[in-house]
Amino acid sequence: MTTDERVLREDDPQTVRLLADGWVVVHESWGARLTVPEDSGEWGTRLEACVDAVRKQGWTVSRLGERDARSIVDLDGASIADYPDGGPATSHAVPDEPTLRRRLAGEWHAYGARTPDGRLDCVTVMRPEEDRVETEFTVTRARYRGQGLATAVKAYAILDQQRQGTRSFGTGGSAVNEASLRINEVLGYVLEPRWLTLRRP
Repeated sequence: MTTDERVLREDDPQTVRLLADGWVVVHESWGARLTVPEDSGEWGTRLEACVDAVRKQGWTVSRLGERDARSIVDLDGASIADYPDGGPATSHAVPDEPTLRRRLAGEWHAYGARTPDGRLDCVTVMRPEEDRVETEFTVTRARYRGQGLATAVKAYAILDQQRQGTRSFGTGGSAVNEASLRINEVLGYVLEPRWLTLRRP
């Protein structure tokens, strides 16, 4: 991002001033938070149903580990051209395998959907923040998008983290990625004010 660009929330007073000065919005992105309901029975049942729907199609949904770093990197690399351009707020680079392996051996978490022969078709990677567990990235193999894999994998991840005591989650993405937005709304994420990339006129 250059000095001619700023990334600000839409409710930031600076945003209002810059727009009044003629700056233009060139990218929009969204963030969302999920807080596990106090009475989580119905919510949990809904997420379990998302996982079961994918298992009935033949995939295994489970937690991944450092040994899976190569498969995660390969899947992400095969899909990198499909990431929507959301500007600097949502830029994504394929992680290098050694770094990802170290992080998964540490505090990061990964979950995925595999075929019976072991091919990884969807993955979500999460990292801990001070007040929540945040989604680092989620990716599905192109030929299997639209079949509920990302919804199921994220649902499984959230339920697993909940069992370990996590109650707050964060995620986000480019405004042009409507599919990702809808997936997260199904899981119970609530949108926050948008992030805007503003460019000097």
